[in-house]
Amino acid sequence: MTTPSGQISAQDIKNEFGELNGTVPLGNYRVSEARGELTLAIGDGVPTSGTISYDNMRNKKLNIVVDYYSGGTISRTDNGDSLLNAKTKYNDNNGVHVIGNLKSKPSNTAAHRVRIHVNKTIGGKSGEGDFCALRTGNWDSGTSLIVDVGGEGAIYGGGGAGGQGGDVDSSGHAGENGASALGIDYNGTTVNVASGGLIRCGFGGGGGGGAGRQNDKGSERTVGGGGGGGGQGYPGGAGGSEGNADHGQGPGSAGDLTEAGEGGGGGNNGNQAYSGAGGEGGGQGEAADAGAGGNHGAGAGGGQGSAIRKSSGVNWSFGSNNGSIVGDTNQTGVS
Repeated sequence: MTTPSGQISAQDIKNEFGELNGTVPLGNYRVSEARGELTLAIGDGVPTSGTISYDNMRNKKLNIVVDYYSGGTISRTDNGDSLLNAKTKYNDNNGVHVIGNLKSKPSNTAAHRVRIHVNKTIGGKSGEGDFCALRTGNWDSGTSLIVDVGGEGAIYGGGGAGGQGGDVDSSGHAGENGASALGIDYNGTTVNVASGGLIRCGFGGGGGGGAGRQNDKGSERTVGGGGGGGGQGYPGGAGGSEGNADHGQGPGSAGDLTEAGEGGGGGNNGNQAYSGAGGEGGGQGEAADAGAGGNHGAGAGGGQGSAIRKSSGVNWSFGSNNGSIVGDTNQTGVS
């Protein structure tokens, strides 16, 4: 728990920061520890050099860091939901650092300061707008929770899949919405984004093209619509498949981290029945396109996800934001 703001004892210091062979040598609490892009004292405001006294230890919280900075790129798609939930990662003791190393990882984080430090690329999971690449998870009440995105940190939402082209006698399917980047489950979370840091939503998939049909004196010609392109994101959205009744229409291409996928072309059956092309997926600065209509309507383009989402009843705030936030930050619903 946080050390007292008034009278303070050696036991108070030991309870919060740990001990050395049962003693409280104040010099051992004079710590400056580098973790990723952060350089931290054992507790914010505790001296890291020079004179240190009991007065300096009043009203202080132990610093704990959850490691999303070491190693290579990870994604929720490739590495699973549990690794990309910071509280689950903490519980699994997977990359948790107690600053000063004088105390074991607390089982209860109430009144401690936990920093989720991102300083590498984190990708998400396509499917729905409330799918978030990284979730804070739910922490013990009283925890001071901070998400620190460093200058080399980037959190990306997954792109939405392109809509399927229309089959015979059907319209093109709508493109899937882009997914989101950071999901905040814990009330009172603070988010810091350093210069160069990025939190970016995923973008929607393009709509599928409408199918075509022509009837003439008992003759019938049909052709399926083109598939929509996948949205930009990490992972990029899959391209939509073309509709049935194949006469030259094509599937959409997948999006990726840097650009959206292209819509597949429409088809032509005997220069009599024509279908619509799929729409291009959405990307940064450009919404996903609807497909083109044939004899039947086209699918709409999917919407973009959020940069930051929150669970119901949760409030959060920026501590500092010197980086880039792409996408909205006020939507509710996290999964």
